[in-house]
Amino acid sequence: MDVGSKRKGPRSDINITPLVDIVLVLLIIFMVLTPLMEKEIGVRVPEEVPPEMQNEPPPPDLTQIVFRVDEQGTFHINNETLTDENVQDRLRAYYKLAKSKEATQGPPVIFFDADDKTKYVRAVKALDAIRDSSTGWTIGMMTESIKAPAPETPPGTPGAPATPGAPATPGAPVPAPGAPPAPK
Repeated sequence: MDVGSKRKGPRSDINITPLVDIVLVLLIIFMVLTPLMEKEIGVRVPEEVPPEMQNEPPPPDLTQIVFRVDEQGTFHINNETLTDENVQDRLRAYYKLAKSKEATQGPPVIFFDADDKTKYVRAVKALDAIRDSSTGWTIGMMTESIKAPAPETPPGTPGAPATPGAPATPGAPVPAPGAPPAPK
């Protein structure tokens, strides 16, 4: 900065402050926009149905689709056992059914469940099969197996839970309310 200059008239040196300001603003703009430009845009293309699958019966009417890999590495969709040859065709058929119900049940979701003793290679092949059958699947990973509720047995039958207030074993005395428990 030249404060006490004795020269009068035009100066030939460049004022660099505005240039640095502009360069810094451009740098910030490019730093913000570069990550946004790297994102891809997903495009869904209609899938062709192979001629051999057109005559295949559709899967049963379902609300949930569970793709399971058992201990031996066998693939199952709900109650249907699959082979390595037909897994892709059956997954496409299930996807087609789930896609047709998208308006009422939401996007196609398939739940993946692998047995704890399943070999890792088979579990990865199962996930690859789901991914390769259609890009529209939403895969949900199951961490706990769904257990069917135990059938209820009427009270008084062997193995049925005791009714409240009834003795635990036949012939055992029932303690009075508020009385201390009997020693064992």
